[in-house]
Amino acid sequence: MAKKFTADPLADETPANHLSISLPAYIQNYAPDVLVPLAVMEGAAALCFWQQTFQPARPDEGKRRLRDSVRWPYAERLVYLAREFIRLDDRCRRYVVKAAQAGIWWRGDDIGRFQAIVAAHLEYRRLTDEDRAAYRKHLLLRARSVVNQPVA
Repeated sequence: MAKKFTADPLADETPANHLSISLPAYIQNYAPDVLVPLAVMEGAAALCFWQQTFQPARPDEGKRRLRDSVRWPYAERLVYLAREFIRLDDRCRRYVVKAAQAGIWWRGDDIGRFQAIVAAHLEYRRLTDEDRAAYRKHLLLRARSVVNQPVA
């Protein structure tokens, strides 16, 4: 029998590039710089803090096997946002955490834009059901008008 058929193709795989890798192992292997403790974490483990502060994994963010590695969009998003979060000043960090506690997820936006997003979310939440329906209808009309604009 040919040698290529007798060898186990997964025998030389390391846990870092196998689909069974856990989130802590993945982060430790690919981005240990985001596991540093910050004052705003108040003693929580960094990874737990990131998972609570950033939007939970979406259905399309599962692990995918690549030729020599694993691609994990959720973990990559956590790493990206953690690195952006670390660059923020302490006041902005606290703002992002408070918004996350209200279920408003920061996606790496600059803080001025994020404050406008938070204000819009909070304003929308205060609307009655009838006002929400009217707001959605207004947005749909505006979106249609943008789509139907001639290209300049």
